[in-house]
Amino acid sequence: MLRPTVGPSVASHYARERIALNRTMTKPTFTQIVDIPQIKQLLEAHFQTTGVLSAILDTNENILVAVGWQDICTRFHRANPDSLARCRQSDALIKSRMQELQGDILEYRCANGLQEVAMPIVIEGEHLATFFLGQFFYDDERPDPEYFRRQAREFGFDEEDYMAALSRVPFLTRTQVGDIMDYYRILVRMMAETGLRNLRLTRGVEERKKAEEEASFFRNLVEYTRDPVYVLDPDDGWRLVYLNQAACAHYGMDREQLLTMRIPDWDPKFDMTTIDKGWQQQKQGKSVRFETVHRLASGKLVPVEVSANYLVHEGKELCVGYFHDISERKAMEARLKESERNLIEAQRIACIGNWLTDTSGNVISASTECYRIFGVTPEEFAETFEARMACVHLDDRARVRSVMEDLMKNRASGSLECRIMRPDGDERIVHIRLEPAPGEPGKPERIFGTVQDVTEQRKVMDSLMEKDLLLLQQSRLATMGEMVNYIAHQWRQPLNVIGLLVQAMRDDYLHGELGEEDLPRIVGQIMDLIRHMSGTIEDFRVFFRSGKEAKPFDLREVTCKTLSFVADSLKMSNIGLTLEAEDGLVAMGYRNEFSHVLLNLLNNAREALAEKGTASPGITIRIFREEDTGVISIRDNAGGIPPDIIGKLFDCYFTTKEKGTGVGLYMCRTIIEKRMGGSIAAHNVDDGAEFRVRIPLVNPNPYNRDAVAGRID
Repeated sequence: MLRPTVGPSVASHYARERIALNRTMTKPTFTQIVDIPQIKQLLEAHFQTTGVLSAILDTNENILVAVGWQDICTRFHRANPDSLARCRQSDALIKSRMQELQGDILEYRCANGLQEVAMPIVIEGEHLATFFLGQFFYDDERPDPEYFRRQAREFGFDEEDYMAALSRVPFLTRTQVGDIMDYYRILVRMMAETGLRNLRLTRGVEERKKAEEEASFFRNLVEYTRDPVYVLDPDDGWRLVYLNQAACAHYGMDREQLLTMRIPDWDPKFDMTTIDKGWQQQKQGKSVRFETVHRLASGKLVPVEVSANYLVHEGKELCVGYFHDISERKAMEARLKESERNLIEAQRIACIGNWLTDTSGNVISASTECYRIFGVTPEEFAETFEARMACVHLDDRARVRSVMEDLMKNRASGSLECRIMRPDGDERIVHIRLEPAPGEPGKPERIFGTVQDVTEQRKVMDSLMEKDLLLLQQSRLATMGEMVNYIAHQWRQPLNVIGLLVQAMRDDYLHGELGEEDLPRIVGQIMDLIRHMSGTIEDFRVFFRSGKEAKPFDLREVTCKTLSFVADSLKMSNIGLTLEAEDGLVAMGYRNEFSHVLLNLLNNAREALAEKGTASPGITIRIFREEDTGVISIRDNAGGIPPDIIGKLFDCYFTTKEKGTGVGLYMCRTIIEKRMGGSIAAHNVDDGAEFRVRIPLVNPNPYNRDAVAGRID
């Protein structure tokens, strides 16, 4: 049952104390407020006087101090699992009822038959501990011995020993219990008052010490921070009342001098008519940030960014903030703007624009040159893929759509060339390239594109192509003159043989020596010679036929075929010809144009040998592999090329011949480099000159090293 408290409760007594405590204090624990060893001494003294058990437990039912536990509990009730379960029921009852008591006491008989009393210890409205008085009987409620004997038998206790322990349980009057509880209520209150004062004093000292340490820390932090910090007094005409060392260093002045200055003294740009507006914003809790300039002790003006905030210190309103020199940032911004202008100008000169789209082709951003190429303003620029497709020439639209959709779908890189129609009707040729642009984390991927107006370049290329075709034709015509001589050499001997056969046939006929059986033999010989001459004509006709598509050809085979044209001419000039060729080297290109190059180089070698009058003239041709490249070397022993002209040999219209055109070697370089992706070069060797032609192979097999070598007569 609940027993009314005597006198003011601990909770009501300390309600006022709770208000007085600093709000920043954390909730104190019972052990922080009360000296537990001292409490234990008091409880032990009380036990010696009354023989009554007492204890103090925390809110988790942990025993902080306990004195005078009876044998009947320690040796029997709490030693047996079944009877201990009943003790636990009593513990649970105390815990469940303490919050609602608020200073009253709880009297109850435990499940094992003993009388117990509990009182919550409430401090500052918080239940911090429980005072427990128990293991006794009221003198007006004598225990039933038979009940405890049954209990002994129930739990298996030694009955006589158990009853002896029961006889030692004290009897108290209700007045005694009330006096004991009042005594401990007063005792706890007194100790709590002392504990609270001591705790408040200790915490106050600690807080002051902490505040002083924090103040010292922040003073040092502000004083020695690298950012200039200032404080202004609005009531004193916005005079400086504090600057840290960084601010003094910034101005190049000492603190005493600066503390006499006001805003116009160091900031000639600041508009003082707007300061009241900014001050009101600061007082509303808004930080004001702006850019201005500061005049230093040297007179130099430097750009700064200033932050200003509202501060109340010791009842005085102040403006506090910091600033920093932004000279480097301003210089960087200027360089960035200059770079942007340079980029725009570079794009204008190169006629290259760029844009950024999402994966659906919708434009996110585009450059100025991009607008100019399409002939539109930024407002008119087509933002969607479909709208931009309308700018493409109708004949190119299907092809462009297919390529661009494929590139965007597969996030692939690629390029294409097409025609566009500007709004004014001007047709332009553009080169477009797309590249996937990785997106930022959490953002979708994008497509980066460039567009270049190549209209003028295409006109120049078309003009150069026409020029190259004319030069090639001119070179072919020049070569034809040489070919006439080769044809003459090829036909002279067969014609002489035919003439001799015809004369012999006539003489045999006149002398009656031509038999019927001789006629087929003589006619067959003549027809063989005619077929040989016809084959020669066909070879020359094929030689001058231009190929439209690149095809694979064997380097040794084409070289041997070309040598068959000039072999007789070289033999008549007593020029020795040696061929060393690896077999199986196949290149991709135009075999007739490659023959044309060889023929030009052989003619140049023949003419150089004839001009120098070399005693034992000779030309050596080597065909071999260097990694994945086929090399054709044509070397003579005509004494070499003068150093002052060797670098000009392949220039168009450069010649050292009296009647030369200067297009032969130029066309050789054009054919090898532009048409076949190779290279051609000339250099001097021991006793002559060497021309080397390099062509990529389509069968890079390093293990095929079979070679054919020998002198061609």
